[in-house]
Order: sequence, then structure tokens, then C-alpha cells
Amino acid sequence: MNDKELLELFDSSPKKAYAQLIEQYGNYVYAIAANKLCRYAAAEDIEDCVSDIFVKLFQNLKNFAVEKGTLKGYIGAIAKSSAIDAYRRLNYRYNSIQNIDDAAVTLMENEDIEETVLNNIGRCKIRDAVMNLDETSRSIIIHQYFYGHTIRETAEIMAMSVGAVQQRSLRARKSMKKILRKEWFYEK
Repeated sequence: MNDKELLELFDSSPKKAYAQLIEQYGNYVYAIAANKLCRYAAAEDIEDCVSDIFVKLFQNLKNFAVEKGTLKGYIGAIAKSSAIDAYRRLNYRYNSIQNIDDAAVTLMENEDIEETVLNNIGRCKIRDAVMNLDETSRSIIIHQYFYGHTIRETAEIMAMSVGAVQQRSLRARKSMKKILRKEWFYEK
């Protein structure tokens, strides 16, 4: 659906327009939010940010004019500024907690700081590997591993054959494996 059709749908049926926005631009918005938030955010924080972005977008869609640019650019600008705001909030919360009194911080029983740090670094490296994929492969990986969709569900959502999704997924995972091996084991 092009920009003009989506805006017309917004005027006639806001609910359908909202659903179409999420379907058409969900992966794009998620990628932007994940890119900005991976350092301080859990998956739930990223999903909350994505939800907030779509609410903000829906509230401001009447301000968009087709003559001024593309809807994708407008969505990208809103997503980026909202993700940066969320990043600042999370960063502030993280740093505030850190700065309260470093000496008074006590570890919860069975908590391993080294493991926690490595998990956070690993999440960022995986996100970077996903972001290095082409857009279609990235969308497939996001659907499968972030949203928990099956290959069949992913194929339906992306309007692709099951075989094509399987092949893309396999190639994407191999590519990510190479990238991650380079990062973690310094292989060439």
C-alpha cells in the first residue's frame, strides 16, 4: 500500500490504517529501536519503545503531507527520535542506579556479574550481526527469533514461499555465524 492509499485509509478507517502501518513498517521500526537501545534495553524495553513509536506516529499521522516526503522517512524520523528519548531515559536510569553508591551495591544471591556483562555484550553483537543482513533476511530473522514466529507464519507475513523463507533463514544464520566468529574469536 502506498503512502497516499494509507493516508486515505487513515481518514476512512483508523483501525485498519493502524494495523496496516504495523504490518507494513513493524520490522523497520523495530530495527531502528533495537539499533538505538541494545546497550541498555531488554527485549521488553525495545518492544515497549516500538509500541510507543506507533502510538506517537498514529497521533501525528495527520501532520504528514505526501508532498513533503515519504511516509517511510517520516516514520523513520519519529522512530529515531523516540528511540533516542528511550535510550536517554534508560541510560539515565542505568547511570543513576550505578552512581547511587558503587560501594553499597550488593549482588543478589547466585548473580554473576561477569556472566551478566557477557550476556549484554553478546546481545549487542547479535543485534549488530542481524543489522548487517539484507532487509529481507533481517526481517525473517526478527520474525523467527524476536517474535517467535514459525517459518510458515513468517512466510505468510512476508508473502514468500515456505521454501524461500527456509533458504533465506539458513543463509542468514550462516552469515551471522561468520560475523560472530570474527567478533568473538577474531577469525579472518
